[in-house]
Amino acid sequence: MTTQKPEIGKILTEAYQYWMRTLPFQFLFSAIYFAIFMFAAMYAFRYYGLFEEVQKFQNLFYTDTQAFLKKYEVLMQTQNALSFAMVVLVIKAVIFPLNIGFFKIYRKLDLGETPEMSDLFVGFRGHYFFIFAIYSLFWSVVNTYLSVFTLVWIPMMLLIPALIFFKNSNFFEAFRINIQTFQKNIILIFVASFASILFSYSGILAFGFGLFLTFPFWNAMIYVLYKHLIADFQE
Repeated sequence: MTTQKPEIGKILTEAYQYWMRTLPFQFLFSAIYFAIFMFAAMYAFRYYGLFEEVQKFQNLFYTDTQAFLKKYEVLMQTQNALSFAMVVLVIKAVIFPLNIGFFKIYRKLDLGETPEMSDLFVGFRGHYFFIFAIYSLFWSVVNTYLSVFTLVWIPMMLLIPALIFFKNSNFFEAFRINIQTFQKNIILIFVASFASILFSYSGILAFGFGLFLTFPFWNAMIYVLYKHLIADFQE
């Protein structure tokens, strides 16, 4: 079922309100996300010997930045660097289900229920973990090889996690519904996606620390878009 198409102003306002009401969850999400990502990525960077290679020419960073960047670029083309890049995609996929918890948290708010910290980890329960991890890996691989189409690809995939979580759709059904919804609301979804990306990374301007609060904002935008454009919650 669908509802009347809302204005972009209403979408942005609602997303902001959901975000404001869940700031402790936003901070917890970012703390867990970045802690796991940085620890795992640094371990992989050392495991593939890249840390030691960078140390060999790190002094060039202070004396000849261009030479440093050139050597670093060459290093990133090696087989070990390519393996590291693939591991990073896997790490991001493993952490991705943490985003799904916000869907349950926002739905609880709509139902007048009190969200709990455990709700943030709902995406890791049972089969959900594998579904969302595979989705994230697929997303990342496509973005890597079709980066020039990222601005189109993101809106075409945006609602898939919500469709899987709320409607229990399989990936192909969710993709079909997402495409249909996107075709009917191209401008709305484009603007909402762009605005959520800008807001999510705007925290960097606040000495970087603000990123811990703004980074998960796009989950609120996805929920609001789903709520207004699809509105099918199988309780």
